[in-house]
Amino acid sequence: MASHDMLPGRRLTIAVASGKGGTGKTLVATNLAVAIARTGVPTTLVDCDVEAPNDALFLPPDAPETREVTVPLATVDQSACTSCGACRDACAYGAIRLLGGTVVFAELCNGCGLCATVCPTSAISEAPRPVGEVEWGSVPLGVAGPGGVKMVTGRLEIGDVKATNVIRAARRRARVLSRSVDILDAPPGVACSAVAATHGADMLVLVTEPTQFGLHDLDLAVRLGKELRIPIGVVINRDGAGGTDLDAYLAGAGVPILARIPFDRSIAEAYADGGLVLDAHPDAPGWFDAIWDGIAQMTVEAE
Repeated sequence: MASHDMLPGRRLTIAVASGKGGTGKTLVATNLAVAIARTGVPTTLVDCDVEAPNDALFLPPDAPETREVTVPLATVDQSACTSCGACRDACAYGAIRLLGGTVVFAELCNGCGLCATVCPTSAISEAPRPVGEVEWGSVPLGVAGPGGVKMVTGRLEIGDVKATNVIRAARRRARVLSRSVDILDAPPGVACSAVAATHGADMLVLVTEPTQFGLHDLDLAVRLGKELRIPIGVVINRDGAGGTDLDAYLAGAGVPILARIPFDRSIAEAYADGGLVLDAHPDAPGWFDAIWDGIAQMTVEAE
């Protein structure tokens, strides 16, 4: 398995993502974080799937700390507002309307502050609006090994839409923790949340399955990774469960396969019980060794 000495001379950020949900992305992210930490490399696992975070179910931190995530929201002093429409006309997001007064739609407001700048009567100011929280703490060393794992979880407020703000806050918290490796468990898909979780990563590990849906959405994720100019490797989960030829597609796309995790009931049982596949399947350490070795090699080559 790759050693600390094989890492590039800087912090390494690995995004684990998938084109669709249910491919085993969390299984790979959690077990990879522990596998790396057990080699003595300090690691942070960041759950960026803020609408449905579940990494902490497998790696619960001791005595976690929590901080609220807020965004600036335009607020209007109706007594000073003349309903001139300057703020409405300036807002590129359509967040302001004149409806018997100046109304701000919180879901559309991006907190850019332009409306307050153009208001001729200074009737608009900004106030913090809670959109979620970030939780962080240390996973017990008995689980995480000598390097240790810090667990960071982003949680979006129920019913809110500002997922990217919570994702960025979770990534900022990970940087404060100053570990050697950050693993970002990205939300599924290729929309704004996935981009916020993967942008700027040193390596993109895509988890897929050998089905037609898996191949279709893998293609979308590969195209996103290439657009972001991030080195890409693929983990095929439930290998042997479907008849789709992922190998041919990946060879044509120039994307290497880092590991194949077989379609095995014991893996599903360990995952369903909230356990680590690393400790439940005799072949699992080899799969995650191969993933880590591939990541180390590709990131060194990209330097």
